[in-house]
Amino acid sequence: MKRFLAFAAMLAVSPLVFADTEMVSCESDLGKCTYTLSDEFFSKECTCRDGMGEGEDSTIDGTQTLPTDEECDAELEKVCKNAGIKCENEAGTCTIKPNGEYQCSCIGIDDLSSGTGIFGEEGCNTILEENCGTEAATLRTICTDSEIFNACVSYEKTFANTCFESLSDEEIDALLDVPVESDVTAREISWCCQDESMRNEKKASFECIEAAESCENKECCSTCNVGGEDSAEEDKEDAANTGAPTTGTTPEDTADGDSAPATDSEATAEKEESKSDGCSMLFI
Repeated sequence: MKRFLAFAAMLAVSPLVFADTEMVSCESDLGKCTYTLSDEFFSKECTCRDGMGEGEDSTIDGTQTLPTDEECDAELEKVCKNAGIKCENEAGTCTIKPNGEYQCSCIGIDDLSSGTGIFGEEGCNTILEENCGTEAATLRTICTDSEIFNACVSYEKTFANTCFESLSDEEIDALLDVPVESDVTAREISWCCQDESMRNEKKASFECIEAAESCENKECCSTCNVGGEDSAEEDKEDAANTGAPTTGTTPEDTADGDSAPATDSEATAEKEESKSDGCSMLFI
């Protein structure tokens, strides 16, 4: 086990503030524990290899002391003895417990996947690839039902064009293969594809806007429960802060539906259909 006793005065921070701060740390393949003691506070933080752990913070009352190396090791063993193993890649994250039970969260996918597998780093990575793949989910991989996908795109375009900034077929088409978590519009369409209740809500708002006699001043947007301009701006800022492109619509502005790009032959037929019913069907 690796351990050390250090003084914050040795760190390139503020020696005046932390000159009397002492630390004890220990770590192993289970995780790491760090104790900090100063004139004003005492803290303990243990983080296990699966991301779980426990911590403690308190003001000094004269009774706190730093543990010995052996005591630190014992606490780490106590806190993390049943720690699982966590693995991750661009597609998501999995955690597997010593008994083989695992849970995976795939980026862009609403539902968690769980089951049993072989405990260990290799077993965890195998489970991760089986459940999430190796690349972040896109609209093409999430929205596998053409009808639902087209409905969600139609909702999204209507909300955007009526209440926010216009959204073209080309812009939707460009989002088919980008990670859904990297773009506001793609994320909303993917949620719509996966969540039937959200899809129904978006359908109701869509039908409300379609039935409105006039919406020149966007008065039908709030009436039809479509996000206001403030929320649109917030989502644009959020997308900008994460470096993700934005189409100028908000989570409230997009559609619901479980669909995905169809094959080339289906795409042709669907595009022809869209000319007659006004729905945007953009499959590559």
